[in-house]
This record gives sequence, C-alpha cells and structure tokens, in this order.
Amino acid sequence: MFSSATIRSKIHSLMQHLRSYPFLEQKENAEKCAILLKTIEEQHAVYSQLCHSQKYFTQHFELLLSKQKIEEDDIFCLLEDLLILVREKTLRTGISQANDAEVAALENVFTGKSWSKDDGTLFSETFFYKIPLSLIHAISNELHEKVKNSRYPTQ
Repeated sequence: MFSSATIRSKIHSLMQHLRSYPFLEQKENAEKCAILLKTIEEQHAVYSQLCHSQKYFTQHFELLLSKQKIEEDDIFCLLEDLLILVREKTLRTGISQANDAEVAALENVFTGKSWSKDDGTLFSETFFYKIPLSLIHAISNELHEKVKNSRYPTQ
C-alpha cells in the first residue's frame, strides 16, 4: 500500500501541509504526524510489507490521505493511525530496527498522558493488546505450517 507512487505523493503532500498549516490546538501533534509520515515515506517498502493487520486504522489513514484538506479535528486521529502502523512495524522488526522518530513515538504512548492500557479506547485496545496478540497468532500459524509441511515423517 505505502509503496505506490500515488500514496507516497499523498503522504508527502500531507506532511508538507501539516508543517505549513497553523493548527492552533494540535500543533505539537501535527508535527509528530509530519515526522512519522516522513518515516513512512522513507521506509515505504517496509511499511507496505509489514503493516496491514489493523484494517480499521489503515483504512482511516487512507481516508485522511484522500481528503482535500485535513482539519484540526483530524490530527489526533491521524496520530493514532500512524502510531498503530509504527507499533506493528516495530513489533515485527524489533525495536533495534526502529529509527529515532519511531522510538520517540512509542515512548510518547507508553509514558504520555493521552493513552493507557486500560482506558477503553479502540486505539489502546489495538495498540496494547490486538497487535501483539495478532503477531503471536501469525507466528504460531507460520510455525504450524512449517511443521505440517516439513519433510520429516510424523509418528
């Protein structure tokens, strides 16, 4: 998804828009979004390959990309979409493969005041529980398939 020229162009345009538009209340979050958009633009192949399990957030992100103009009310939701992508990517590749922007974004979730593990929001439920569990499930399925398709005789 992120590797298509059209999507990368939209990401780049949105990043520029966020850095030029004078959001009053969400200025700090707009800058966080711009930084994460730059990371996704730079690592589009990795994000395309690894980030697709959380369809709601991916679809919402695509919806925001398709808007002519992003509004201030969209900024926090955009940040959540991007954080979900970063979470999935870093869980799949390991935190050692994360850049400074991704590490800072994750630290913002874990140490900030906007979210907590048990706040009951869709974001927190997905970030803290659904993504890690979906990855454990995927790894388990991969292992099962390897064992099932191995050349070793079963007893």
